[in-house]
Amino acid sequence: EGLDIDATDYLDITKMDIAARIDLSSYDTDRDSNRYLSYIKGRVGRKVADFFLDFLQADVGLDTKQQNQVLMQAVEDFCADSKLEKQEANEYKKQVYNYCNEQIKSGDEVQISELSGELPPSQDGTSFMDFTKEQGYELEESFPGDRSTVRKLTKYVGAGGGLNISFDSLLLGERIFYDPETDTLTIKGTPPNLKDQLSRN
Repeated sequence: EGLDIDATDYLDITKMDIAARIDLSSYDTDRDSNRYLSYIKGRVGRKVADFFLDFLQADVGLDTKQQNQVLMQAVEDFCADSKLEKQEANEYKKQVYNYCNEQIKSGDEVQISELSGELPPSQDGTSFMDFTKEQGYELEESFPGDRSTVRKLTKYVGAGGGLNISFDSLLLGERIFYDPETDTLTIKGTPPNLKDQLSRN
């Protein structure tokens, strides 16, 4: 009884090319916030996205990509400043990557204080959070993680001129060698599936 079928309207966010969301509660409680307006732009291209921002009469308050890039630079600088060995630096970066990746998966933002609490301090006892403040990195307390940016903590990735290269950072200096003078990348031990394709030609 009562098992009637009704039509239901819903928004398929994944199919939207461009849309804006206004958090009225956030705007009402904090007029100085730069987070109450967010938008998705899909694959519409930069010109359309810029036009959309102009249409909304909005300025970029939080550049998520830029925040992630600043975080990556801070991690690199912290490892260098702490004089970590290559393996130690790779482990440190992997910890940062694992934290950021879990936040992205769960839909939560990267919290700098929380991240810092999971990382070991430098030899002089400086925490990662204190380091970012002392060195003047302009990082928000929290921001959405960007998967393509944080991935570079554990991988070298590049594409162009018909090439698409990606490899674990641990392999640099072991199986993969880069000569900056000749701009040459040498790979020792190619993957079996690639080797098979190459041997056919």
